[in-house]
Amino acid sequence: MNEKDFLQQLQNRAKEQEQVMNGMPFPHIFTSVSVWLGNHPWRLLIPFAFLLSLVFHFTIGKGYDNLILKIFGGIDIVRLLTM
Repeated sequence: MNEKDFLQQLQNRAKEQEQVMNGMPFPHIFTSVSVWLGNHPWRLLIPFAFLLSLVFHFTIGKGYDNLILKIFGGIDIVRLLTM
């Protein structure tokens, strides 16, 4: 494949991708959010993990703490604290 054909193929793929992006309901919002999450995923994932952990802690109770400690290889600190 020569350079002219390669550049033409790249342009065609770029046009196809642009059509897909324009066909989305909110292309500007989607692209800005995906770029933001791609560069800074911890801004969403860390608070989400914290909230999810709180929900599990309050619904399951001390069993959740023991499960997390078993998963990460810790000793049973909850049992030591309640003695």
